[in-house]
Amino acid sequence: MTFRLSTGLRNQLAKQGSIDALFRNGRIEIYSGAQPSSPDAAVAGTLLCTITNNSGAYTAETAATGTVTLSGSAGSVNTVTVNSVDILLGAVAFDSTLTQTAADVATQINRNSDKSGYNATSSGAVVTIAANAGAGTGPNTFVVSATLTTMTATYSNMSGGVAPVNGLSFDVASAGAMNKLATQTWSGVNAASGTAGWFRQYGSLTDTGVLDSTGVFPRIDGAIATSGAEMNLTSTALTSGATTTISAWTITVPAQ
Repeated sequence: MTFRLSTGLRNQLAKQGSIDALFRNGRIEIYSGAQPSSPDAAVAGTLLCTITNNSGAYTAETAATGTVTLSGSAGSVNTVTVNSVDILLGAVAFDSTLTQTAADVATQINRNSDKSGYNATSSGAVVTIAANAGAGTGPNTFVVSATLTTMTATYSNMSGGVAPVNGLSFDVASAGAMNKLATQTWSGVNAASGTAGWFRQYGSLTDTGVLDSTGVFPRIDGAIATSGAEMNLTSTALTSGATTTISAWTITVPAQ
């Protein structure tokens, strides 16, 4: 049995997050048919069931965001602060154009996202700052600012963060294995009838299962059977309106 890990998951494990942190308050979706070629691919088949905490209606986390819009043609961005804390951690010099400079600022923020709790993207002269998964509503209203030499900037403060609801959680890890939280019931009411063929596990941030060509989303895919698969169910025949329950779930990090 082998879980398939998305590029986004592998990238984030390499840089900033634990499996627990990346999938805490996420969900599992069960589909008919064969699983896609990789977790980066768009979902395929019919969505049969969404597994949440005790079959509760699921709300994904929305990351709070803010922006820095750069102006000027020379100088440097020396700090970028959120709630008065520098998340840039190293000055970025003006680099040919505002578009390239904004891209450089985003890259520098992302180099330190494991320390700061924020990541960034850029479009034109605008750097968009987003809170890492797990922050929920916490960063809403945090003030975004920067210090610059020669260059100038305008800002929008952090807003829009939404906390997840009825997401899945894990217990403490032991011997490299992490089980579902014992006090949670991982279950869902089947949305359609069909034969369960594969599943996808998502992190807490909004992810609609589309093609992820840039490697952003943490995902795990696996096959479903009655035995010997990544997810084993008592029966793979799911009936609309019935409840599917996952009684045991373990993610294991193998020894080297």
